This record gives sequence, structure tokens and C-alpha cells, in this order.
Amino acid sequence: MLFHITHTHGYTTCMAHDEEGKTKFSQTIATAEESGVKVHGVYADPPGHQIFMVVETDTMEQLVKFLDPIIDFGDYDIRPVLNFSTAMATLSNS
Repeated sequence: MLFHITHTHGYTTCMAHDEEGKTKFSQTIATAEESGVKVHGVYADPPGHQIFMVVETDTMEQLVKFLDPIIDFGDYDIRPVLNFSTAMATLSNS
């Protein structure tokens, strides 16, 4: 299952000037497969203090395990998503 994750933090909690936080966030993404998560992409909006991720996992438990080391870095909006072509094919078969 694919998930779109939006991570939001504030200016005062921004990792840009926190080497330890930046390293921890990067390591979490780099070791995602250890939690059973495949990272398809990570994108940043630095002035907006947001990070966007598209990840794939079999269970919600794996997603929770993946995010656990960085869960206190900000707020997360997690949405299950479909590949657009898959969604269109599914809808046209209804």
C-alpha cells in the first residue's frame, strides 16, 4: 500500500540548524527497509517547513515503526494513495 506523508514543523523546531535532528531524520529514511517500508521519494519545502514522502508498506504497523524515531519532530498527515493509472482502471471497472 502507498502512503503520502506530509511532515510539518515550525521555525523553532526546524532541523536545518540541528545537526543531530537532521542526521536522525536522514538515517530514519535511509534505514526504512529495516521497518518494512520502501521510500519512493522525499521532497522538501524548506521555507514552508514541510517534508513530503511517498512510501510503500504492507501494514500500518510497519509505517508506525518507521516513523517512531522521528515522530516527535513535528506533525504528520498520513494518507493512503493509489497510483493514478491504477485508480482510473479501478474506477472504470465499477
